[in-house]
Amino acid sequence: MKRKNLGTKLVAAGLTAALLLTGCGGNSSSGQATGSTGEGTTQSAGEEERPTITVAVSMNEKGEYSDANYAIKYIEDNTGVNIEFVQLPSEKADADTKLNLMLSSGEYPDVICYGMNKQKMVKFAKEGIFVPINDYIDKYGDNIKRLFEARPQYEQLSYAPDGNIYGFVTANECYHCQAYPKLWYNTEWLETLGLEEPQTTEELKEVLLAVKNSDYNGNGKADEIPLTGSKDWDCQLEWYLLNSFVPVDKDTLSHVEDGKVVFSCNTEEFKQGLAYLNELYTLGLIDPTCFTQTSDQMQQVIRSDKNLVFGYTADHFAMGIDLDDAHLNEVTAAMIPAEGPNGARWQLHKDYVDMTDGFSWFITDKCENVEAAFKVGDFLMGDESSMVQMYGEEGNYWGKLDAPTESILQGTEAIYWIKPGFTSNEDDAYQKNTFWSGLMNQLAEFRASMAPRPEDMYVPDSYEARLFDETAKVVPYFYPEYLPKNLFLEDDTDSETFTTIQTSLREYVKTSIAQFATGEMSVEKDWDSYLKALEKYDVETYVSLYQKAYDVYAAQQ
Repeated sequence: MKRKNLGTKLVAAGLTAALLLTGCGGNSSSGQATGSTGEGTTQSAGEEERPTITVAVSMNEKGEYSDANYAIKYIEDNTGVNIEFVQLPSEKADADTKLNLMLSSGEYPDVICYGMNKQKMVKFAKEGIFVPINDYIDKYGDNIKRLFEARPQYEQLSYAPDGNIYGFVTANECYHCQAYPKLWYNTEWLETLGLEEPQTTEELKEVLLAVKNSDYNGNGKADEIPLTGSKDWDCQLEWYLLNSFVPVDKDTLSHVEDGKVVFSCNTEEFKQGLAYLNELYTLGLIDPTCFTQTSDQMQQVIRSDKNLVFGYTADHFAMGIDLDDAHLNEVTAAMIPAEGPNGARWQLHKDYVDMTDGFSWFITDKCENVEAAFKVGDFLMGDESSMVQMYGEEGNYWGKLDAPTESILQGTEAIYWIKPGFTSNEDDAYQKNTFWSGLMNQLAEFRASMAPRPEDMYVPDSYEARLFDETAKVVPYFYPEYLPKNLFLEDDTDSETFTTIQTSLREYVKTSIAQFATGEMSVEKDWDSYLKALEKYDVETYVSLYQKAYDVYAAQQ
């Protein structure tokens, strides 16, 4: 089948289509799928009789968007729809720019397969660019209805204020990612010192002092690092420790108490947490570089000497250790949060809804066959079609197990095998035949269906099982009233105001925490000036807008 690239058509309109390919939904790298048994049927109609839809996508540079791509051919053959592609740049910023130009010019295809948040989706829906798909969900939405049945919160999330649904929600659930960061520590080191896992912040301090003075690596130097972290990739040590004083994270800077949004970073409990950070830092128990180093730099430090770092913060332990190091694999465990002086003992976490990649597969007012476009979108969300999109043709990189077996998720079964020992970034054949990484929906149950529970927990292939078991230890410490990180504000002005204030507050609080921790600012002397600065950043408006959005969210639960 010859495929027509519509990029040239848009070039004439001043919209240069980049020749870089990444997937439906932009830069999502780990999106997978949700459940359906129905994957569509191959039509016997000849190619000329098939309807054709045009789709804007961002694809990876190694991707092939012709019939050489097994996934594309599979989708077309099983839906009876031809797909013509309009390419967007692989870099998100560039793709956003191209897409905005495309939509503002009126020169856009039948479908926009690119990740957007609800705010953007509603904006373009109000402009009449995106068409509602409610009726099509009722008639043809086998896979999206299964998603909604499994997770009603995703259906609630999908509705615009006018009662319509305009895009396919892209769930991307990850059990261990709920808890971020976790504190990973060396259990053998603790046992050697004759100490138990600390239960309080004071006990944690005493353990870290013992670690610092242990000369555990036996080099005669006091070079052991009790705790480290990094500034990126959910590895921030400071936020983990602060949750022994007040529930707070780097995104919201807030928490909910009895339905009311509370700004956490101006409370007396937050001040106590800052004093604790400073005490640990002053005692040499916190790595001075943890506020500035990258996660890659953190990893290099931890791996440089297996007995150099006692504990580090990350959502998964391979951020620090090499999975092939059997010794470290066996002794690395997640620490239960320490209880602070006020009884706080919280594990930072996020809800599955906050793991969504937003929405994708928007059918535009240019589309003459909305039914065909919808059916393709729904098909992409099926289990088997998702496996094909992720791993290509069955039998090469994936397949079905001879018989279902116990999965890492209690109460579920593993039914698929995934080829071990290959790196997708280095495998050209893999990259060529898989590209569509945005619309697929990965529920925790579906992810578990690719992860059999292993007999040996301490080999690299057992990584997901280890992560699951260690995460399960800290789940009981999740804060009971969850404050979503991505809430919708119907008024565009409110949304812009909220985003502007939040961006400024995040940067100021982040910088201030590091300054208080290191002693550059004094908790006692500079606290009042810190509070006054927060007022200038308009904390009051931030909280009121967050409350407004939260009230709508809570009413839907």
